Amino acid sequence: MKTLPILTLALLTLLTACQATPPDPTTDLAESGQDNAHPDTFDRYGAIVVPAGTAEKPLNMRLWYARPQRITPDTPVVLVMHGGARDADNYRDSWGSYAERYNVLVVAPEVSQADFPTGWGYQTGNWVSPDSSSTDASKGHRNPPEESSFAAVDRAFDQLRERFGLNATEYDIWGHGSGAQFVTRMIMLYPQARVRTAVAANAGNYTFPDWTLPLRYGLQNTGIEPEDLKAAYAHHLVIMLGTADNDPSHRLLSRLEIARAQGPHRLAKGRNFYALNQQWAEKLDTPYNWELRTVYGIGHSGRQMAESGARYLLEGKAEEPLFPLKRDGERAPDTRDARTRELLKGSGDGEASPF
Repeated sequence: MKTLPILTLALLTLLTACQATPPDPTTDLAESGQDNAHPDTFDRYGAIVVPAGTAEKPLNMRLWYARPQRITPDTPVVLVMHGGARDADNYRDSWGSYAERYNVLVVAPEVSQADFPTGWGYQTGNWVSPDSSSTDASKGHRNPPEESSFAAVDRAFDQLRERFGLNATEYDIWGHGSGAQFVTRMIMLYPQARVRTAVAANAGNYTFPDWTLPLRYGLQNTGIEPEDLKAAYAHHLVIMLGTADNDPSHRLLSRLEIARAQGPHRLAKGRNFYALNQQWAEKLDTPYNWELRTVYGIGHSGRQMAESGARYLLEGKAEEPLFPLKRDGERAPDTRDARTRELLKGSGDGEASPF
């Protein structure tokens, strides 16, 4: 009579041993032999590692994703850029529910410290060498554009399309804080990126269209000429600002005078950045497809701003601008005072990093 339980136990053990072990969600699918896996077999929340470098600068990039219940070749893609902590998984989690709600593939690329160290590698895109921060225009150099973190993210999108079997040729992109710095500079410095709509929320500093200022604050030594801004202005870039992000003493804001000269807080900085680029578009006689959008009552919170960002990108809904910068065809005013203009001449040698 004991034979049946023993045989049953042995059979169960055999069946358990034969079950396939689920792949590590952070495994490179090419290495695991699942390069041609059907998208519906992917975990709802997971990560893949894809090649995103060049022969001169080889690198792999981890893409944290949240997918809807069903993926088709026509599923759109939203890239969510992380903050300075490089916590792409947390940003994926913040946006994860929108994948199912709006039937989109949400992807947070991880721009690693190893491949793109410090704010020079991420927030300013590895576009110039760090010594380019000096007011001495002879210092520093521009890196090859294809070695920028902007180009790496754009290449990672190609790998994403292949792995998930997507037809998308463009992507929407959203960033908050440091991620917003990345987004605005990607549009200004690397406008060939295949971005459909970009949303930059609550950035702490901006690259102004000013060739007397080193990168972070201006376009000195970047290789970008005034005519090149036409391609940037052709993009649909949304500067999204929380009306309560108006604390001039916020712990993450740079205390450098040149940073404060852009505006006393993030709300003012974003407004000034939008207005001055609007003036440059008029000077260049080119269409200006940027927008200024405000979110009422929200401070410096990426999670809270994400809801408005998703609603704008995926539903086309937005609040009216808090600051109408053009009325009756008039040019937006330059609100900088004489002291601000003086400070914006340069950042000085040996300054502390604002990243």
